[in-house]
Amino acid sequence: MRASLWLAGCFLLLTLGNVAHALDATRHIGQFHHTSWTVKEGAPGQITALAQTRDGYLWLATQIGLFRFDGVQFERFDPPDSNAFPATSISALYAPESGGLWIGFRYGAVSFLEGDRLTHYGEAQGLPTSTVFRFAQDQGGTLWAATFTGLVRLKNNRWERLGAEWRFPGKQARTVFVDRAGTLWVATERGVAFLRKGAAAFESVAAPVGRISQIAQAPDGGIWIAESDGAVRQLPLDGGHPATQALAHPSAGLLFDHDGALWATTLGEGLYRLQYPTPVNDAALNAQGSAFEAFRRIDGLSSDYVQPVLEDREGNLWIGSSRGLDRFRHSNVVPALLPDGAQDFAIVPGDADTLLTGSRNNPLMRLQGHRLSFLELAPPITAAHRDKDGVIWLGGPNGLWKLQGGRLTEITALPIDKYSGVQAIAKGRDGALWVSLNTPGVWRLSEDRWQHFQDLEGMPEGSSPLTLLCASDGTLWMGFARNRISRMKEGAIHELASAQGLAVGNVTALVEGSNGIWIGGERGLASFANGRLRSMHAAEESPFRGITGIVETRKGDVWLNGARGIVHVPSAQLAHLFDESGRGPAYERFDFLDGVPGIPAQFRPIPTAVETGDGKLWFATTGGLVSIDPASIRRNAISPPVRIRSVVADGHAHAVGADLLQLPAGIRNLQIAYTALSLSIPERVRFRYRLEGHDESWQDAGTRRAAFYSDPGPGTYVFRMMAANNDGVWNEVGDSLTLTIAPLYYQTTWFRVLCVLLVLSSVWIAYLLRLRHLAQQIRLRLQERYGERERIARELHDTLLQGTQGLILRLHATSQRLREEDPVRQDLEKAMDLAERALADGRDRVRGLRGDVPYWHDLGSALLHVRDEVHVQSLPDMRLSVEGKPRPLLPGVAEELYLIGREAVLNALHHARATTVEIELGYHPRELRLRIRDDGVGMPEQAPSRPGHWGLDGMYERAERIGGHLDILSGVGAWTDVDLRLPAAAAYPRRRRSRWSAFRRWALRRS
Repeated sequence: MRASLWLAGCFLLLTLGNVAHALDATRHIGQFHHTSWTVKEGAPGQITALAQTRDGYLWLATQIGLFRFDGVQFERFDPPDSNAFPATSISALYAPESGGLWIGFRYGAVSFLEGDRLTHYGEAQGLPTSTVFRFAQDQGGTLWAATFTGLVRLKNNRWERLGAEWRFPGKQARTVFVDRAGTLWVATERGVAFLRKGAAAFESVAAPVGRISQIAQAPDGGIWIAESDGAVRQLPLDGGHPATQALAHPSAGLLFDHDGALWATTLGEGLYRLQYPTPVNDAALNAQGSAFEAFRRIDGLSSDYVQPVLEDREGNLWIGSSRGLDRFRHSNVVPALLPDGAQDFAIVPGDADTLLTGSRNNPLMRLQGHRLSFLELAPPITAAHRDKDGVIWLGGPNGLWKLQGGRLTEITALPIDKYSGVQAIAKGRDGALWVSLNTPGVWRLSEDRWQHFQDLEGMPEGSSPLTLLCASDGTLWMGFARNRISRMKEGAIHELASAQGLAVGNVTALVEGSNGIWIGGERGLASFANGRLRSMHAAEESPFRGITGIVETRKGDVWLNGARGIVHVPSAQLAHLFDESGRGPAYERFDFLDGVPGIPAQFRPIPTAVETGDGKLWFATTGGLVSIDPASIRRNAISPPVRIRSVVADGHAHAVGADLLQLPAGIRNLQIAYTALSLSIPERVRFRYRLEGHDESWQDAGTRRAAFYSDPGPGTYVFRMMAANNDGVWNEVGDSLTLTIAPLYYQTTWFRVLCVLLVLSSVWIAYLLRLRHLAQQIRLRLQERYGERERIARELHDTLLQGTQGLILRLHATSQRLREEDPVRQDLEKAMDLAERALADGRDRVRGLRGDVPYWHDLGSALLHVRDEVHVQSLPDMRLSVEGKPRPLLPGVAEELYLIGREAVLNALHHARATTVEIELGYHPRELRLRIRDDGVGMPEQAPSRPGHWGLDGMYERAERIGGHLDILSGVGAWTDVDLRLPAAAAYPRRRRSRWSAFRRWALRRS
């Protein structure tokens, strides 16, 4: 899956590759955004070749190995030792459109890298043992390699030399190139030769050349060469001299970008660019290189010794040097080419597309396009203003000037003797000029007379305006420090401050827009329209702070020059500027990544933003002057290829080449690094990621290129990520990686099952222990009762029974002294019979108390003999069934069981009118069951006990007392079922068995 997503992303990059913008050919080389990386920033030195593969990586060949670059991080590419490169010094790179990377080494070897697979070619595969200078692939798909010992081609996965039939002129091939027509060009030690498409023999060019390091084709079809011992020039194919400019410096690389501009590297003189390599006249030819623009180390180039040059798919130019890597890219922010050291720019739009700018240390400058000229007005110029009639007013410590119709005229000196800069200028509707100086109040110039307005009601005491605006309704707006604005109209002054809702701090920008007045300041933005003042509450890091320049364009968009960059708010978003809900407007910002140098001046000169007649916007900063053309803003439409780079688990790195990555158990810290291959402004690439199985939703990582997880736990996860380029174009296909984290033993399923079983077993054991405890309590209570019964039995035997026996003997002796016919004797004998019967009953009760009763040993038979106690004429049939082997019962339990069963049997015999009574007795291992059923008339639903008899209540109480469960069921007019269940632990005496005997019985059963 991961491989398919990766290929899909690369295919998306290829399909969008044609929409990449090249560098604007109309700009000077110094107006492109330039970045350099040296060894200090992690770049390798002595870069010999550059290539960009289909996955978006920029590859750098050096004398110490191969590196790749994602725009942020340089990464050395080292294959595993089992498949190491044949050498470390790399001389050539080539990335075919089909994918992969060809790598040529010094002293003869070639490797092909595709994904994670690396294939090596050497002498065994037909490759000469000599340095590989360059690769080229013709339109038929054949790969050619220029080597020190000749030209070779790859056929059937083997390299082959050219035979004599090819008529190749020379023994060396210093470079090889395929033009747009499919012609193969080769430079040898003897000159230049070419092989037409479909031909089988080379043709030579009859022109003297030096040691050619590279060949390229111009937009007009001309062939250009770079000579390491000569120049960069067009190759004469007709025997004459081409009428084009030449660069008379030794060169190791050249390239024509998509706009047709020529870029040439030199071996010690820096980088050169020729905007339009078109034919020139003989006079220009005599000044070779005069049309070339130079960019050297003094301009910021990493080194003047530069070799390879490459244009990537986004239109960026990459230069490899002896000290690092350089990039030139398009920027929507164009710096003005001003004199070095120019500072403090007072800007004002001139006629048509011109801009006038005064400064602290240069005469008044006029910018028109890329042309810079000077006017005869000495510095410093600290304020500039263009009135509604197109007249330009300029001011400085030396006075005021007017520029009208191309004529510069001095108006007057300042009305104060001490040195003072001019802070602001505005022209009123009546033609008077309002001026703010470094003195309290404001000055008015009318008919060459100065008038001073100071400390008036509605004006801050002791302050001078930072900015002035004469509105179309004739109101003079004066912006002061400390969040104060004064509005003067027809002599009346009205104040705007915190009490009226103003919250911009120092007021540094006042501009009249189509719907009111825009107010900018150090703390934010405000608007005054239709008598209502609204202020934006800008946070500390908001881009809407430190505003000293405001422009409302003809389309209604608002541009702000603030302390954190240039902000563009489209007209459709202006309504959200002061949205109290906190939603805020959608805007775009241009900052140092776009080439904005520094921040706008916060005191003087202001304003710092104007619009010229051609629609361009100009912004002054502490580091220079830049422009933006809103009609020509370029967007990067190429979604960036993305890639998961590495996985680090608890400090150990794991390879991510496969779709499934298996990680060990116990991972506490997981770090997943990823990247996106957008090389234009990689600092603005944004990322989202999600670890399926852990994250509920996508995580916005911003520009961070790593995801961190703590203690993710065992399981299978899928890590997905996507990225957007600097203009917000998302690659939603993204990349993914499946991770499997092994569980620790206590995180496995079997361990959880075991824990559940252990808990259940513990509960069951606790339940059994509880039953045992209850049984023991019952047993103890029964033993106590049994001991008490024995004591009572002894007392009865020693007292009542012995006394009764003595009484019987005394009565017998007395009766023997009487005659047989004596009525008294007969009465005594009857009394003796009653006493003997009572004595027999007493002995039975004593035996019962001592446990010597039949129902202790045979409960069933005892219940059958209950029938003998009933003296009725017709008795029902009684049956006894016993399940299991009869076992002895606990003494107290046996008696309670007998009494419960006896009561049930007596009820059946006396009241049920049954024909059959069944007694079931079950001796089970887990319980004792006593069940008595009859087929009589049953019982009524409510069968109350008779007064003085236990009845049913007594049966329930006896069952509860011994820990049993009694159910009495009856069908009215049909039957009665008495069912008693008693746990074995409460019914049977406890057996004590040795472990050995238990084991022996288990072994016997197993055998």
